[in-house]
Amino acid sequence: MFLTFSDIEILDQLEKVGLMIRESEEYHSYKKYQDLLHKDDECRKLINAFTKLKEEFSEVERFGRYHPDFNEMRRKVNKMKKEIDLNPVVIEYRRAEYLLQNILDEVMYIIGQSVSEHANVVSHNPFFSGKTGGGCSTGSSCSCAS
Repeated sequence: MFLTFSDIEILDQLEKVGLMIRESEEYHSYKKYQDLLHKDDECRKLINAFTKLKEEFSEVERFGRYHPDFNEMRRKVNKMKKEIDLNPVVIEYRRAEYLLQNILDEVMYIIGQSVSEHANVVSHNPFFSGKTGGGCSTGSSCSCAS
């Protein structure tokens, strides 16, 4: 693929946008809680134990409800997930992650809409997902001609 001067200029501008995001309060908050999450002994122990339990549950889950330990293992996984979800460091990390993701979604939406109102912007935030009925590739009615 050959890059044109225009392509390079666009990439340079995107680099500047990335830098602006990395200088934002939301990004710094995200990094702060990400570091806390990795350094917090309780969180690390919980996450490691949860990962191990999930692996064990995957083995049991292969047999579904027919495995004698299925319900017990599922209860253990759900209980440990709840314990992780209620950890204050995890709560703050997820909050910071959500706020940063909102900025990223909004940037992508604005860029997409500035190119075309029919641009397909991938986002987990329904506010920023396309407002059209769908595109040619989604299997729904095409809105390209409108």
